[in-house]
Amino acid sequence: MNNLFRKATIAQRFSEQELNHVKSEFELLRQALLGRHALNPLGVWSSVSSFYLYALGSEDQKNDVIDFVESFINDDYTRAWSESIQQLTAHVYADLQMLRIGGLIEKINDQKSLTDAEHAHELFSSIQDSRLTGLYENRIEELNIDFTVNILPFKMEVLDPRIVRIKSGKTNEMHRHAHETVFIFLEGEGKVIVDQFENVVKPGDFAFIPRWSNHQSINTGSEDLVFLAMADFGLTGKSFMGNYLKTTRLKEQ
Repeated sequence: MNNLFRKATIAQRFSEQELNHVKSEFELLRQALLGRHALNPLGVWSSVSSFYLYALGSEDQKNDVIDFVESFINDDYTRAWSESIQQLTAHVYADLQMLRIGGLIEKINDQKSLTDAEHAHELFSSIQDSRLTGLYENRIEELNIDFTVNILPFKMEVLDPRIVRIKSGKTNEMHRHAHETVFIFLEGEGKVIVDQFENVVKPGDFAFIPRWSNHQSINTGSEDLVFLAMADFGLTGKSFMGNYLKTTRLKEQ
């Protein structure tokens, strides 16, 4: 993980809010190292405290940290980072991830039911459900693409099941994404391409889509190909650093 923070920084994958948060934390560190105020370890990220302790080791280490912090605050990402700095930034990356998904982890370990439904039907749906919400559609005749994606009416934080419907003789885009997915085929016939592999599918079949694999579904039958795509998008969508949707589709959602 030592170079993940640098990669995300150079590629400008942080949101403006996250970038400002990191800069404010680093500014507190810089002021402390310049002797302008004391650093309260309980008032900063644990990663910032690690930088501070490292800087106290020697004058060279202190200058190394100050140079790094000032370059980051000034949006100068061209300077080389020492191996020690890169190791320390791995902790910053971890703090950023906790900022993104810490709430989910807390709920998982609270062991409390998150059911807020008032009626049984709020926990039930079907492919004919009028509560299905359109999420995405794409039709590009020259690429033989014609499909729609609907989301189920459930309040979920990690899982993100979607109903995908591909027209007869059509496909969806060849694409990839960070979330892993299982396709559960409900209607129609077709095939699924995953990287260099291809499988024929029909109702009752399942297909596994590993993270970041290139994949595409093709309708080879005379009726719509319909399947439930069960993914952990609620988790990966938060933890992926960058414009997640831009990495996944030919067309912006």
